[in-house]
Amino acid sequence: GIDNSLKACDKYDVQFAVHTDSLNEGGFVENTLNAFAGRTVHTFHTEGAGGGHAPDIMVVAGQDNILPSSTNPTNPYTKNVIDELFDMTMVCHNLDPKVPEDVSFAESRVRKQTVAAEDVLHDMGALSVMTSDAMAMGRVGEVAMRCWQLADKMKAQFGPLEGDS
Repeated sequence: GIDNSLKACDKYDVQFAVHTDSLNEGGFVENTLNAFAGRTVHTFHTEGAGGGHAPDIMVVAGQDNILPSSTNPTNPYTKNVIDELFDMTMVCHNLDPKVPEDVSFAESRVRKQTVAAEDVLHDMGALSVMTSDAMAMGRVGEVAMRCWQLADKMKAQFGPLEGDS
């Protein structure tokens, strides 16, 4: 599917954006990278908070042909982000908190370690884009605000970049 989609994108000169497989039902991150075959792609949820190959989607951020992005509900990282992300995942996927399998699924999508690292990865340029999401995690009205909040947090935490006033 990925290869055919990329062929169509090449033919019509349009971009390719992908939300990879959280459950690895269609393959693993290595299979997806092989299907990209060096072609330029935009990966949503590279931080892994809204899906993507578990547990290793972050490796795509190190590929020259990939424009990695993360979604704004987890930026900037605060004390409530993980709890909010869990609740959002339960609601957006119509999961039942009384069903252990539903809770396990939601917990598998809330990857605390990568979400906690996300701010720094943006600040150093490893994650180059912050987006909203078209569906479940969509907060299109907050993209610009959260970008500025993240920049302010990083400046306060690590100091100004060279050339900042």
